[in-house]
Amino acid sequence: MYGLLGMRGGGTGRVYFRDVRVPAENIIGGEHRGALVFNQMMLPERMTSAAGTLGGARAALEIAARYSNQRRAFGQKIRRFEGVSFKVADSITLLDAARALVETAARAVDSGDEPGRVRRLVSEAKKFATDTGWQVINHAMQIMGGIGYTNVYPIERLLRDARLAMIWTGTNEIMNLLIQHEYYEELGMAAPVRDVEADAPDAEVEGEKVFE
Repeated sequence: MYGLLGMRGGGTGRVYFRDVRVPAENIIGGEHRGALVFNQMMLPERMTSAAGTLGGARAALEIAARYSNQRRAFGQKIRRFEGVSFKVADSITLLDAARALVETAARAVDSGDEPGRVRRLVSEAKKFATDTGWQVINHAMQIMGGIGYTNVYPIERLLRDARLAMIWTGTNEIMNLLIQHEYYEELGMAAPVRDVEADAPDAEVEGEKVFE
């Protein structure tokens, strides 16, 4: 067992496989199909990372917003300062946008949408929601000031917990790889709904579109 920055309720450790033999009847999904099994397994993992991080961020923002309506400085509540209130506005906007994307991805999973599109949406949701959660909790701590850095409020714990979400179940850099890959695949498979390139006045001028 190792010490943890966050997610201390989860625990972590090493698992070693040495000279392991797996009987043929125990193979899941068929031989050489491990990637497909892994991709399917990662869908609920990544959706959980996305939704869970948003839950922590929403809690942090609520704590900070309530605090800003009580804490006074320079003769007024600190929510009256734009440096504070604009952080609240930015945070709630990001949270609502991330919630919408997570719901869209969840609906695609539940409806059995095309696998590539599902992978793209889930990857987008995981990346955007966890990045958003980290940013919103940072805003919450900034609003709270020094007291947010202590264990008098749970902001510091929420911040530590959120950091892992951008790493586990596939780093957000890996999510970028998946997103762009699946999007290029979509562009290659389907004809455009409408050829927007043709809208340019000189779209038909020959010799101008040079790709080498």
